[in-house]
Amino acid sequence: MAGPLAWHRFATLADASEALAEAVAIRLKDLLAGQGRALLAVPGGTTPAGFLAALGRHDLPWEQVTLLPTDERFVAADDAASNERMIRAQFAPLAEGRAAFLSFHEHGSDIEAAAALLCAKLAELPEIDLLVSGMGADGHIASLFPGDARGLSAGPGVHAVAATPPDLPPRLSLSPARLLGAGHACLLISGQEKERVLASAVELPGAFPVGLLLGRPRGLDVYWAKA
Repeated sequence: MAGPLAWHRFATLADASEALAEAVAIRLKDLLAGQGRALLAVPGGTTPAGFLAALGRHDLPWEQVTLLPTDERFVAADDAASNERMIRAQFAPLAEGRAAFLSFHEHGSDIEAAAALLCAKLAELPEIDLLVSGMGADGHIASLFPGDARGLSAGPGVHAVAATPPDLPPRLSLSPARLLGAGHACLLISGQEKERVLASAVELPGAFPVGLLLGRPRGLDVYWAKA
């Protein structure tokens, strides 16, 4: 059974990013007080840049936090399209060496082999404590795209998958099981088009990859910005 879906609506992406950063910081503080470490998954692209910058301004023991991307383009780590490059640039504790990072790079030039190596590495880690996801206009999350039967149907023992979306570079992505298993999940989106896509996914969750998050038993917090 799906858990609660909570909407948090804001006029601007900057407002949504600040509010999400504060909510994540509060949860991280509680996690660190209780278990002494936290695993935080964050999205790439352009939308989360403000959130990452705002989160990095919070005063937390970041040395106890490990970040990882929800997905990564199969390019060099310093490529302009690299999610890791963006995350490192925007999140000050990481840029300053005060937080740990699980890179999706450094796994060779064959994407299937890289996915297998990443899967093995993720299998050694606990569940994600906090997941912040983005969503594309087609309803994709991480690099799980509509029509990607193999990626979307990966079983519970799979932690990472290779994705080869049409007309896009190949990517590595967290698996459905990894996304579903997160202790707490948030979705950061902006614009009326994505609001409509998410509303459609609520009605027909199986038609969109974001339906995976909507069906989480632990629920989902949506941070939506009008513009």
